[in-house]
Amino acid sequence: MKRMWRILLSTSLAAGLVMAGCSGGSGQGEAPEEYVIGAVVSKTGAASPLGEPEYNTLKLLEKQVNEQGKIKVRLVLVDDESDPQKAQEETNRLIHDENVLALIGSTTTGASLAMKGLAMENEVPLISLAASVKVVQPVEESTWVFKTPHSDEHAAERVLDWAKKNNWTKLAIIHDSNAFGTSGKEELSKLAGKYGVSIVASESYNTKDQDMTVQLTKIKNSGAQAMIVWGTNPGPAIIAKNRKALGMTMPYIGSHGIANEAFIQLAGDAAEGVVIPTGKLLFPSEIPDSDPQSKVLKEFYDQYVSVHQSEPTNFASYAYDAFHLIMDAIEQGNTTREGIRNFLENTQNWAGTTGVFNFSAKDHNGLTSETMVMAEVKGGKWVLKK
Repeated sequence: MKRMWRILLSTSLAAGLVMAGCSGGSGQGEAPEEYVIGAVVSKTGAASPLGEPEYNTLKLLEKQVNEQGKIKVRLVLVDDESDPQKAQEETNRLIHDENVLALIGSTTTGASLAMKGLAMENEVPLISLAASVKVVQPVEESTWVFKTPHSDEHAAERVLDWAKKNNWTKLAIIHDSNAFGTSGKEELSKLAGKYGVSIVASESYNTKDQDMTVQLTKIKNSGAQAMIVWGTNPGPAIIAKNRKALGMTMPYIGSHGIANEAFIQLAGDAAEGVVIPTGKLLFPSEIPDSDPQSKVLKEFYDQYVSVHQSEPTNFASYAYDAFHLIMDAIEQGNTTREGIRNFLENTQNWAGTTGVFNFSAKDHNGLTSETMVMAEVKGGKWVLKK
């Protein structure tokens, strides 16, 4: 598998590249000096625990590629401040003012959906870093849009499979009312019957709410055997604290939206025992060498820690995979927007940090639930459940 030390174009290949989406290049037949890629992430605002590691990763990868010196990438990286409207405005600027070859982003489902319309309208390949299956479905309306995170459908399957293994047949859901939370609730409700599970209570909260005691009290009295919390920080951490204050012993199953250290820091000791579906980057040393993701997981983990003195998260892995998919497309001579789109749609057995991707004309996510694992907070850190 091509990785970052191999994403360099040969001299003979570079000589034939076309200029679409690139700047530089002083003469006919010369290799373009620069490939312009646009990226929108939520570095600040409510989604910053997710967007900041994505931002850090993209800056790291841009630097690594350019230090190699064989090809040059200009990454126009902007912060949407966790605002879908700003994500849309920045996407419009990247397409029309920067003439980007491809787009990455954004961090959240709402912002990604805002970007999706512009990507489709202007026929620019977009790789989203958001979870909702709605970002890439229906695929006939998402022909220019792909994504690297596991879909909420995959995460819901892992959660419900976990419930089945624990003989929990009555579950409660509490979810953020935003696009991510609502999509997760819909997937859980749709799939529950397949796993012999009944949803006996369903509550929602607003992203900026500071207390969910009322909703949790209803869930406590619902007869549910376990509670599923679908959202991203800080809401799930507040729910963990409220749950502890209410003396609830009902198991807490979170979404992959809290697969980071920020959740543990925000929830404190109330995080203990929380279980989630997640990618494998949280514990690369525990992944066996026989796993096709093992090498790239360990390499990226070490690189990120050496630069940032902190651990990467699954959200960093989403950005890593998106960037390298585009670089691999360029390396193989796909230097037009359409060429990158076609490359992505036909990529098979591509081992990334999130999973092994198998894209197709019918699947622009390319992942399955089998590449997710279950993790639990033990002793203040995420531990792989085996």
